[in-house]
Amino acid sequence: MSEALDRTEVLVRKAKSLGADEIIAKTTFGRYRQTRFSNNEVDITVAWNDYVTDVALAWKKRVVATQIRNFEDAEQRIEQLFNLAKVSKENPLYGGIASGKFSYGKPSADKEVVNVEHSDHIQAAIQAAEEEAKGRVEAGGTLLTSYDDVYLVSSEGPVGQDARSAVELSIRAFSEREASGHGVSCSPTLKGFDPSAAGRKAGEIAGLARGPRSGEEGMYDIVFDPLFVGSMLGMYAMMSSAFYVMIRMSIFVDKLGEQVASDLVTLRDVPAGYSVAHRLFDDEGVPTKENVIIDHGVLKTLLHNTSTARLFGGQTTANAGLVVPTAWNMEMDAGNTSKDNLFEEVKRGLYLTNTWYTRFQNYATGDFSTIPRDGIFLVENGEIKQSLKDIRLSDNALSLLKNVAGVSKERQHISWWEARLPSLSPYVLIKDVHITKPK
Repeated sequence: MSEALDRTEVLVRKAKSLGADEIIAKTTFGRYRQTRFSNNEVDITVAWNDYVTDVALAWKKRVVATQIRNFEDAEQRIEQLFNLAKVSKENPLYGGIASGKFSYGKPSADKEVVNVEHSDHIQAAIQAAEEEAKGRVEAGGTLLTSYDDVYLVSSEGPVGQDARSAVELSIRAFSEREASGHGVSCSPTLKGFDPSAAGRKAGEIAGLARGPRSGEEGMYDIVFDPLFVGSMLGMYAMMSSAFYVMIRMSIFVDKLGEQVASDLVTLRDVPAGYSVAHRLFDDEGVPTKENVIIDHGVLKTLLHNTSTARLFGGQTTANAGLVVPTAWNMEMDAGNTSKDNLFEEVKRGLYLTNTWYTRFQNYATGDFSTIPRDGIFLVENGEIKQSLKDIRLSDNALSLLKNVAGVSKERQHISWWEARLPSLSPYVLIKDVHITKPK
């Protein structure tokens, strides 16, 4: 048993000796390295270690949480946290945490990710971008490698150890000042990492995006790239958390068992081995598992921790964060058609490759807007005809789900700073999407 696990257990015993009803302590020792590059050159590489213990403590339905970074005063911090609980207000929604002993599989993390040579992979991505764009591009982005050892101890029985690794490249290539493409490659292991594929995607889109003209408002049939879909899946994942449903910041309020999407849509949360979010257990120590959220358009479940599950009269889905239930890795099931066939179905529409700055006007109704970025293309009779710019997508999150008209067989693992929740995302055709002009 490691020293980190011993120290974590000490904190749990300390809290129980003070009179805490329940306590969870999760210690993470992380090793990280990040390289930023621009104008086809490496700007800076930074490496660091992080040692942090996240603590959640409950006493008479009063729930408090903190982070401890210095173990020398950790027991004193636990005393302060318990004193804070005693003067806090009761949380009527608190229903306890998971109890019992659980068995976990073996971690599948790759220790070699922290030793990878960043500059070689970055140059491979840049070279691939220029080859695909058929000319020089100005490329920039980030490469992050991480390895976490995780130790969790709960006063209610669960004790777990895990190791989690990730390598994530994001590259944005410019063929002109207003013509760019974005590509990513992310994997928990070096074996699944392909920086050249990310570069080719960025270069292909940047080359096609040359000479953009201003787009027009209207209703369009739109093919969404996996990068764009990944951002949307993060939006739906948040709204599938029982916590956000309870506070009515979700389109899924009172919709369990109802048709909320096209029957082409199946969404599931899967902390799978291919994902940079792979994990053996949630933050209560419950073994993680697959949860089907939407099954052929029907809302089947919300994501729960133990407290929210009891309020809803069900069982935890093993999605406990220390504060609220959260998805780990969203998957949209593959369709039965190809990406090319999706384009062939578009008589006059758009192909949107990426987005950022998604903002909701009303979470309960789902009204939102987002700004397409990088390649934006007019599609006519299945072919890209013109690069566009200066448009905004202004629509409704529930309407988009219901208007899905096609899903590709091809899928990509997506994770980057605008889509922090990892996903496995296909190309998706959505009918009658409202496009406006930025103000």
